[in-house]
Amino acid sequence: MSAQLASLLQQHASRPIEAENQMSLRSIITLGVAVALATLMAVPNVAAQARPDPRPARVIIFHMDSMLADAPERLSLSNWLAVAAEGTRASEMTTVIPYHPTDSGYFVLSTTSFPNPTTAAGTLFLEPAIEQTYLQHRFKGHTALIAGSTAYRSIGEGFTYTNLSQALTDERVVEEGLRQLREHPDLSFMRLILQDANAVLQRVGFTRENVPWRGDAYGEGSPYFASLRRADALLGRFVDELKRMDKYEDTLLVLMPDGAARGGWHGPQQEESWRLPFALRGPGIAKRRVIGYAENIDVAPTIAAMMGVEPPNADGASGRVLTEVMAGQPATAAGGARRIERLNRQHKEYLRLTGWMQVHAGRYPLLDLAWMASHNRLVQPTRFWDLSSIDEWRRAGSFDRMLADNEAALVALRDALARSGAPALPD
Repeated sequence: MSAQLASLLQQHASRPIEAENQMSLRSIITLGVAVALATLMAVPNVAAQARPDPRPARVIIFHMDSMLADAPERLSLSNWLAVAAEGTRASEMTTVIPYHPTDSGYFVLSTTSFPNPTTAAGTLFLEPAIEQTYLQHRFKGHTALIAGSTAYRSIGEGFTYTNLSQALTDERVVEEGLRQLREHPDLSFMRLILQDANAVLQRVGFTRENVPWRGDAYGEGSPYFASLRRADALLGRFVDELKRMDKYEDTLLVLMPDGAARGGWHGPQQEESWRLPFALRGPGIAKRRVIGYAENIDVAPTIAAMMGVEPPNADGASGRVLTEVMAGQPATAAGGARRIERLNRQHKEYLRLTGWMQVHAGRYPLLDLAWMASHNRLVQPTRFWDLSSIDEWRRAGSFDRMLADNEAALVALRDALARSGAPALPD
């Protein structure tokens, strides 16, 4: 409307105001009044637009590796609990089984354990690392990955800056992260991975020392206590510096590890290693909320939705947006398929069942035949998508199809064991 008014005024500026033209001028004045009124009526909207945008200015994933799901409360990790209390945490987060091979086709996909690339990709279906689309690919501006291990190099694709080194202590990881924030005002996404507790947890699992904490991270005198409390203190320092830089309130801060077991490191069949402590706080996140079940592949699409960017992947095995963490949204989620948990339990049963069958196959030949048939598409119409074939999982087409195939394969194996006369699989 204002463009129309400007055009009419320009036409009349060079013309004498004659009687026959006065009506036209009155029309212009009337139009001007209407524009002015419309502008005044729009003032509240302009004011609303001037308010701070609820969208975060940046995302920082603060990854304290090998944090057990109950560690925040059990070890009184005050800084972790304080951040969680300001935002939303999950009462239960399940990650995909934390397998970490380096001698199979999986190694082409990732140099780190399975939860890490699937969290970054937001899907179970992975491409080779150099071809995979990760969350960092969706961000403009400066992005950074800093970790105390070179194992994360495969998920470093697409970051503007990476610093991965075994020599980086947790303290140095945090200091380097703060340096990136100071030197790059356009930093939009950063992932910090504190690794010291992971080294301690591996020692818990593999040590031959005759100590009370051998095979028990919470055992008397365990070094795990001190390592996690140091990491929590570093989180506190990081938060304090964000506040000092006036970057805390507009930062989406995500707290999560990648799986750990009390018995040490993260054994694939140890159900503790499937559970993660998870919390996030920042603009647009509900305050003082606890949600129910979530999965690690939900993190990337949720961050993408909060930041207004495209999710890294939207295929048949991608996660969902956790709308229940968002302010103004219901605190409970629809559905509750618990697909990752079902998948993990299928794998745990498959490992136990096939191991038991092979132990007894010498005396019960049907078990030998059934195990072989389970790997033969000419004999069995479905297959089990096992951990040695992660690089082929995409061929399943969808998460639901993979779950259905796995269950059918398990049914056939259970039936063969029951018919063979061999001892039943113990609980």
